[in-house]
Amino acid sequence: MSPTARRLALTLIAGSLVGAIFVIGKLLLGRGLSPLIVSLIQTGGASAVLLSVLAARGQRLSLTAADRRFYLVAGLIAVAGSALLGNWVLARIPAGIYTVVVTLSPMFTSLFNALAERRWPSATALAGTALGLAGVLLVLVPRARSVEAEQALALGVAVGVPVLLAIGNVYRSRHWPSGLSAPMSTAGTMLVQTLAVLPLLAVSGQSASAAELGAAWPLLLAMVLVTLAANVAAAALQRIADSVAYSQIGYVIALTGVVWGAVLFGERLGWSFVPAVALVFAGIVLANRRAAPAAVAVPSALVAAR
Repeated sequence: MSPTARRLALTLIAGSLVGAIFVIGKLLLGRGLSPLIVSLIQTGGASAVLLSVLAARGQRLSLTAADRRFYLVAGLIAVAGSALLGNWVLARIPAGIYTVVVTLSPMFTSLFNALAERRWPSATALAGTALGLAGVLLVLVPRARSVEAEQALALGVAVGVPVLLAIGNVYRSRHWPSGLSAPMSTAGTMLVQTLAVLPLLAVSGQSASAAELGAAWPLLLAMVLVTLAANVAAAALQRIADSVAYSQIGYVIALTGVVWGAVLFGERLGWSFVPAVALVFAGIVLANRRAAPAAVAVPSALVAAR
């Protein structure tokens, strides 16, 4: 498989899985579980599974100074964007509307990357970003019009989510430690996220009864497994794509959210879905053309949820 085809495949896989995380998270919050409880089980479960797999293979978590710094910074950015801001917003607005805001992350990534490197991205990268944005807006703008007045504040605060996603994209691409594998990166950053959520949970007083957790265990298990797969796929993509190309998963996330909305909630896809998919796919291909392997050029996750 060529490098471009590999980046394209990982973009589609990672974006689809992260989109599924948003939908599962919305379902769990709809059952009355608190955002921090969901985040703790999500990150703690995924990191525990991955660390167990690594241990079974005779591997220990790499703890060099560079690795520890990478885990800490990437993990805290993910906690701020997902466990705190993302879940707070997702509990107040529809998942489909939330994905409208998430699609801004590639635009912010392009901007922050240009500031960091003091040069604009290539013409193909900019064109790909613009095409992808046009595709998702074609589907999501009509849905965004349904936002109620009391949801306006949450929608405004939600802009912070793509900003934090973009910051994380640029940081990981520029500071990925040399030789750090995707599973190892995922295990370390998600462990940091889990440890960061614990004091927040203690301060907030949020809790869940055994009955509530037991009733939601199929969704919680799905959240853990999908989060694990999504973060490993995203980390693998981050190693071989620059931050702008990596950020295209935001567009795949958006369309995945629309599809799941149709499957689970009976929402109509509409005539615009097919051309939207075509635009997003064309944009991803353009953004990944001649994309430099960031982890090699500049030894440097998601997002848990994400």
